[in-house]
Amino acid sequence: MVISLKRLAEWAKFLMLFLIVTLVMYQVIALLSQWMKPAHRYGEPKGRAVKVFAPYEQDGRSLEDARVLPDRLLLFYWLGE
Repeated sequence: MVISLKRLAEWAKFLMLFLIVTLVMYQVIALLSQWMKPAHRYGEPKGRAVKVFAPYEQDGRSLEDARVLPDRLLLFYWLGE
């Protein structure tokens, strides 16, 4: 089997060009992703929007009854949302 050095050089050139273009495209997509991401994801909303949150106690448990969770889970499965 004869391997041509010219053909091997062409394949190496193609592979290097492919890797460089792939890395450049990855960086462009990463820059666009960073640019589109909101700066303050959990900040106060502006305008007439209302920020909704669930109050929690120190131990992390909800202030609601413990029996409410199974009812909410059943409603979740029943509605299919």
